[in-house]
Amino acid sequence: MSRKLLGKAGIFLFANIVNAAIPFLLLPILTRVLTPADYGVVAMFSIMVSIFGALTGLSVHGAIGVRYFELDRKALAGYVADCVTILCVSTLVVLLLVAVIGDRLVSITNVPYRWLLVAVVVSGLQFIVNIKLTLWQVSQNAKSYGVFQVSQGLVNSACSLLLIFLFYMAWEGRVWGQVVATAAFGVLALFALFRSKELNFRHDGQTYYRDALNFGVPLIPHVIGGLAMVVADRFIVGSFLDLESVGIYTLALQFGMAMGLIADAFSKVYSPWLYRKLKDSTPAARLEVVGVTYLSWLFFIMLALAAQVFCSLFFLKIVGENFYKAQEILFWFFLGQTFKGMYLTVTGLFFFSSRTGRLSFITLSTGGVSILASLWFVERFGLEGAAMAYALSEFILFFFVWAFSRLIYPMPWLSVFSSLSTVLLRKASK
Repeated sequence: MSRKLLGKAGIFLFANIVNAAIPFLLLPILTRVLTPADYGVVAMFSIMVSIFGALTGLSVHGAIGVRYFELDRKALAGYVADCVTILCVSTLVVLLLVAVIGDRLVSITNVPYRWLLVAVVVSGLQFIVNIKLTLWQVSQNAKSYGVFQVSQGLVNSACSLLLIFLFYMAWEGRVWGQVVATAAFGVLALFALFRSKELNFRHDGQTYYRDALNFGVPLIPHVIGGLAMVVADRFIVGSFLDLESVGIYTLALQFGMAMGLIADAFSKVYSPWLYRKLKDSTPAARLEVVGVTYLSWLFFIMLALAAQVFCSLFFLKIVGENFYKAQEILFWFFLGQTFKGMYLTVTGLFFFSSRTGRLSFITLSTGGVSILASLWFVERFGLEGAAMAYALSEFILFFFVWAFSRLIYPMPWLSVFSSLSTVLLRKASK
């Protein structure tokens, strides 16, 4: 990777770290004013936003990132407009569905009915934010991406603290903070799309609905399968144990996800670079891709070890005694996030080759295994069993995605020494 690209990677990484640090800075406060049960309700609301997010927009925003390299600016603006139209229609359908079955969802999630409806709207607004972030990502506009992402996190946290401490709203204050921030930045993202002429509903008459849906709809099982791995466990914990356990489990998961944000930052820069290398398709380019991938795996392992050491020293000082049980299960989340980072380095092969259906099949199958594993482990090992099942599921997902990637886009994975030498020698020559 060039120094310029690494510099942008640093900006993406810094933005993700700051964005992750914002809720972490809140933890010493929130864990002392919210009970584990309150934290559980907040967690379930966020889960429902994620679940609805798999359906609102039908995952078509990913197509924008790929078509950016294939369409001219005018055509891309029309493509984005068609994706926004798909978002509006799908959000309305999901909203009507939740309005009908909301009472049943309340009994499952313990989230009040009105907040379930709000969660649908929030997921739709976040989709618009994701479209703009995707365009900044693929165009390597790291500064705008970072400022926007961090600002949304700051507004979210500031509103939460204001509502909790001035209006004594407890868990509702934390949820309102998320709602206000997502709504505000959803509107800002929409305005930015119009202003930069990346969104144009009056395009040349050509429609891209079919192309966007052909890309996005096959990804829905992939998204749902991925959600099953990180969401079903909390439903199972709530069913077998209690809402307090959900809060403790979510707090530990949040620490693990902080590590995952670093992997996500790497992925945001790595993916465009990967697509360019794969388009080149020379033996040297493929060796370089494999070498960078292996080095990233080593980095994720070292990062997990460092995170575990840090938490063994400072965890209780950060969160307080009410959440001490979360420390006992942290290791499994760091291990799981290691495999998650490794997984992110190989999914680009599926996207580049437009074989997203295969990826969906693997993820959905792994999601099913994750649910079964969570049921079995929670019943036998309690809260720690859920964390163990999480790590196991992430490993299974990574292993099978990597294994199948060798079939759809062969890479010199066995050329370990040659691939690493290619990367290191190229780095030394610059």
